[in-house]
Amino acid sequence: MHMLNHTKGFKTIIGSFLGVAAFISLPGLAQANLNSVNNTSNQYILAQNTSTPGSPTSPGTSTPNPSSTDSNTSVTTLDTDFMTKAAQSDLTEIQTSQLALRKSRNKAVRSYARQMIQHHTASSKKLAAIAKAKNFTLPKDIGPDNKALLTKLQSLSGNNFNQAYMQGQTLAHQKTLAEYQRYLQQGQDQDLIGFANQISPLVAQHLQMAQKMTARP
Repeated sequence: MHMLNHTKGFKTIIGSFLGVAAFISLPGLAQANLNSVNNTSNQYILAQNTSTPGSPTSPGTSTPNPSSTDSNTSVTTLDTDFMTKAAQSDLTEIQTSQLALRKSRNKAVRSYARQMIQHHTASSKKLAAIAKAKNFTLPKDIGPDNKALLTKLQSLSGNNFNQAYMQGQTLAHQKTLAEYQRYLQQGQDQDLIGFANQISPLVAQHLQMAQKMTARP
């Protein structure tokens, strides 16, 4: 099957989005795709549990410039825009996935949703610590750009919900990954660069999982 293509390139991740109708009929393969990233997921959760609170870096990354957390006046519009969008992305993933656990009976969808809640809750806590150090208040809502997806999912059930949820996950993670890459290219704050370097590979993994689950055979 084409969905078993093992290409890991970032360009393929972004460019390979396909239809959603077929994944419901292939729960075993969808589950295998979820299991294929368990090692990465477990390493991420371990890093969240063992890192120093407020530290944005993962093992192997450079130590942030200490002055960046002390100089709140250095926070730019680019920084606050990134923090806002990253926070809203986390909230969207958490809320839509909580809805999936209430509505869906598909094992692969439910397993994916549980991982999204776990990973994005950890991500949001790390981002909150960075924002607090910079005296920046993160949004408490998902924002108007994400509201349409949540509203749509609330009105669906059964296979229609499963398909719409996974399609929404693909599109949402494409948008989120683009925002992380944009900040890594343009941002200057070392705390946020460290955070983006740590979280963007996980976002890419989530995107790949969603694409495989929605790919046609």
